[in-house]
Amino acid sequence: MTVSAGIVRDLPVRALDLCGVTWSGEYLYFAEIFSKQIGAIDPVSGEIVQRIPCQEVAGDLTTLRGALLQVVGEERNLRLLDPATGSEIDEWPNPRPGHPISGLEACRDGVWIGYEDLGIVELRELDNFRLLDCIDVGHEVTGVTVSDGFLVHTDRDASRVRLTDLNSRRPRYPVMVWGKPRAITWDGRLFWYCDHATLQLRAIELPGITNSGGGTA
Repeated sequence: MTVSAGIVRDLPVRALDLCGVTWSGEYLYFAEIFSKQIGAIDPVSGEIVQRIPCQEVAGDLTTLRGALLQVVGEERNLRLLDPATGSEIDEWPNPRPGHPISGLEACRDGVWIGYEDLGIVELRELDNFRLLDCIDVGHEVTGVTVSDGFLVHTDRDASRVRLTDLNSRRPRYPVMVWGKPRAITWDGRLFWYCDHATLQLRAIELPGITNSGGGTA
């Protein structure tokens, strides 16, 4: 069984290869490979309020303790950036060398990291990225977020958003969405994903998800 999600909001952005999105508590930050930039957009007005350079943008990003954690370079390392200037604060190697990181989301429990070629999502410690948990989702992973006891990941080629109950470890019914969903994040009410087909950020509500819990690290 598959259910469908209705689009609540569309935000066109000037980007040719959207690869990441995260919620800061005020703005949606998005990463774009072609322009080598990270942008911030006001989700209410749709105005781009900031653009910062990142020459090695290669994938998803997340908000971590007021900074931005961005997937960078051919090795898909994790780089911590100052959101005001884009300057590097710290960098860590890819926890699984040779396997591209395709989803990233920090929360109070740690950092969830998805790998497209492995079909798994891992929870790792915030400070040293030591492995805490691993969930085999059994599908392509192109973006990751968490909400209310659920692990949420996108499956771009199938145009699906998939949910796994973190308590039972069981998947829920997949949700069909428009376009080709890549990175995904949660703002406490809506889920925003990068539509790789139409080059815009799209907001949806997922059945059975409330607006409690979650939160950025």
